[in-house]
Amino acid sequence: MSVITRQSGGTRGNSLGGLMQVRGILGGIVADLGRRVVAGEWKSGETLPTEAELMAELEVGRSVVREAMRILNAKGLVRSRQMEGTTVMPRANWRLLDPDLIQWRIEAADRKTLLKDLLQVRLALEPGVVWIATATGSDEAKARIHAAWKAKTDVLTESSSPQEQRDHFITHDLEFHRAFLAAVGSEILEQLFSVIEAALSLMIDGQMQARGSTTTLVGMEETNQLHQDVYDAFAAGDADKAEQAMRYLIQRAIIDANEGFALSE
Repeated sequence: MSVITRQSGGTRGNSLGGLMQVRGILGGIVADLGRRVVAGEWKSGETLPTEAELMAELEVGRSVVREAMRILNAKGLVRSRQMEGTTVMPRANWRLLDPDLIQWRIEAADRKTLLKDLLQVRLALEPGVVWIATATGSDEAKARIHAAWKAKTDVLTESSSPQEQRDHFITHDLEFHRAFLAAVGSEILEQLFSVIEAALSLMIDGQMQARGSTTTLVGMEETNQLHQDVYDAFAAGDADKAEQAMRYLIQRAIIDANEGFALSE
């Protein structure tokens, strides 16, 4: 029998918040099957086990299996047809920004591709975000950025344990980037960030590992300076320089991520 966590297919602890708040046994079935599809247990074009086979394996009723397939169909992972069964759809059909799919990719072997994709998204968007925030952000929005920067730098001198300090660093790093997004005033951008935030946390963690920082902030001097360059240009009101600094910061993050992936292989 497949091991299934009887939890929500949506919001679960530190996981990403799902668009479909599916809980209980159904949520566990959706998450189990979704992870298996994403991990490649069934390839594109392959047929999943029959309804009866899934009922026996998962020890659930027909209605649960059918509802799980309906949800996976809505996420673009599978397609169910009479006489043909349920087949896995090509990746081009997957709703890749669905929070559950992002969570399942984090948990599967697809994690490396996901994080590389997210870095490219950041490179395409965040330099422009910083330019807009610097050039047109309201006083209130800019105050939030100043506060986020202070909280981020305060972590370096706090007296907490090394692991807690490292966790706080990641938390405040995300808030620093989030504050710039909020200054733009785009609900779409803010929702996009909220969807990928858990994955970004893992990405920052990987960058820190690439610099030899597994339990402390040792080796983070360069990334701190890169963020300092972004903040200094922002504080000076130099939108072009802030944009350039953010672009370089993310380019360095891509290099670090690639090194981190190499270390983990």
